[in-house]
Amino acid sequence: MPPLPVLNLHLQRTNPTLFSKQLVKACHEIGFFLLEHDLPNSICERALSETRLFFQKPLEQKMSIYYGHEPSFRGYMPMGVENTEGKTDGREQIEYAAEYGKWKNSSGRCNHNEEEHFYHRLRVAENPWPDTIQPSLRPAINDYVDGVLKIGDQLRDALCLGMGIDPSHLSDSMFRKTSGDEQEPNFWSMKLVSYPPPVKTTNNSASDTEYGVGAHADSNFLTMILQDAKNSGLQVQTIDGKWIDVPPTPANVLICNIGELAQIFSGGYLMATPHRVLRPQDSRISLPVFYNPKLDHVMESMVNPEELTWNRKGQNQWLRKENALMGSVGENSFKSLARSHAEVFKRHHGDLHILGDGRIQLKKNT
Repeated sequence: MPPLPVLNLHLQRTNPTLFSKQLVKACHEIGFFLLEHDLPNSICERALSETRLFFQKPLEQKMSIYYGHEPSFRGYMPMGVENTEGKTDGREQIEYAAEYGKWKNSSGRCNHNEEEHFYHRLRVAENPWPDTIQPSLRPAINDYVDGVLKIGDQLRDALCLGMGIDPSHLSDSMFRKTSGDEQEPNFWSMKLVSYPPPVKTTNNSASDTEYGVGAHADSNFLTMILQDAKNSGLQVQTIDGKWIDVPPTPANVLICNIGELAQIFSGGYLMATPHRVLRPQDSRISLPVFYNPKLDHVMESMVNPEELTWNRKGQNQWLRKENALMGSVGENSFKSLARSHAEVFKRHHGDLHILGDGRIQLKKNT
């Protein structure tokens, strides 16, 4: 199979029309591409190093920020607590997302009543940082996320240019300007992931599963991934159903892919592509950042797909009745978390019910 398209962000400044054409072509035909970027290597290497250091710590220290204590699904997740498509994933990770500060409700927790959108429970003032055991992690990850989100802004505007959309139409009600510190943040999220090599056991546990994470399509707008330079294991499904390997990439390259919200945004022209991760022979660190509009935004198509030139057959091989594509940023984000973390959902969201297609409803008489 041909390798993934390789784009260079420098071209976005020197020839934005050509860059936008290349970007839209990649996102339409396969939904994945490699991006040579200009974020300083020192920022990327420090984020990888600090993440690696955290996962080398004793389990009891990592559990100091255990995600099961709060309803927002944020914090440390040990091996065996997450599933994809109903199968246990072979990885441990930390889940973080936008910090809301004054934008959270006054109690700092969710209001379990019908007057609040249930997905507002994902808003918290601050992430559970392990400052007592590793104070250097927070600034390293924040610097990395800030840089990647700015790249996300550039890619978003380039997608608009390539599809004939005025980027200014993505108003502050949809995406916050990166310079607007007083505005509600976009609902970005990220994972700090460690994929250890499989270890054969006798009880078919997460330690010996073949996959670090099973096949899935991302629920967000755009994903940007920094990974170890020596190991990958990431695989992408082509439109004809075959799997191709994503090679190891250096710190100056991000692996990027389209999510479900961008698919809705483009009327199906951009493709939220299925992908999975095989367990590596040696441990692997991955830092995906999931770029999104604001939590309350409802995404709708901003183009007429019939006016665009289609170079692939079919809409998307991942469309299926068990997965509702919801334009609501909050609902689509909550859907993914609730399905992957059933125990936390049961513990903190007993007033909610997951339908068979992933939609969330309030239970009656709660």
